[in-house]
Amino acid sequence: MSLMLALVLAAGQIDAASLTLSAPTAIVEIDVGKLKGDLVRLSWSPDGTQFYLQTSETDRRFNTRLRHFVLGLDGQPPKGTAQEPTWASLYWSKKSSQIAPGVPSLKIEVEQQRKLVSATSNPAGGSLARGDLPGSTTAAGTQTGMGLEDAARAAEQGQMANIVTLRLKGQVIGEFVNAPAIPGLTFSWGPAGTGLVAFADPDGRIVIMDGQGRVHKLSGPKSASLPAWTADGKRLAYLEKTGRNKFTLHVVDVTMPGQ
Repeated sequence: MSLMLALVLAAGQIDAASLTLSAPTAIVEIDVGKLKGDLVRLSWSPDGTQFYLQTSETDRRFNTRLRHFVLGLDGQPPKGTAQEPTWASLYWSKKSSQIAPGVPSLKIEVEQQRKLVSATSNPAGGSLARGDLPGSTTAAGTQTGMGLEDAARAAEQGQMANIVTLRLKGQVIGEFVNAPAIPGLTFSWGPAGTGLVAFADPDGRIVIMDGQGRVHKLSGPKSASLPAWTADGKRLAYLEKTGRNKFTLHVVDVTMPGQ
């Protein structure tokens, strides 16, 4: 941390509006069809030169298998590794904590409820946070012999769903509909003491928010997930869904006051 940044933090948490963001740089396309499973973790190495990527695959017996990969900034596809590196595990515990690193007053609220949702509801974090609703309208129509009018009526009425919502300063920074709530899937805390958090909003766009609730939206992505900030706060990475099984890893340069 630079002396100027330290002085800025001493005077108070950073204003999100004061950040300067570069245009996103595409690093590599990731084919989850080859990796197998859902993308659930993205971590930076301490020196900011490498990523750890984790996928999770659940079989019909509800057994879950985790797969581990590493990749760099050179555009090469992810390479399999035997286990999650220690540095990646430590990074994830800070990135996905309920409390902001160095700012104990900033705590994410977790709300659990069961309510009626429409078939077009769009949870925060885009499609990765949505989860498959049991007995979708199309499937139900096929199984029960519904006509088109009945199916349309059922779609309008919606279905009961279990919903876990993550809120910070009144903003929804994660919402999981009939799906496991995975801390860090939709958000990432910034460097310790800054009070900054990056998250994917309901439209899948990356938003940076400060400890006062002020936001700075990143233009570009429309189906983003797994935002991940380097330890020094100079770069922000995220994955953007670009096809059925395709994601692109992007990196944004971030300049904070005093850097």
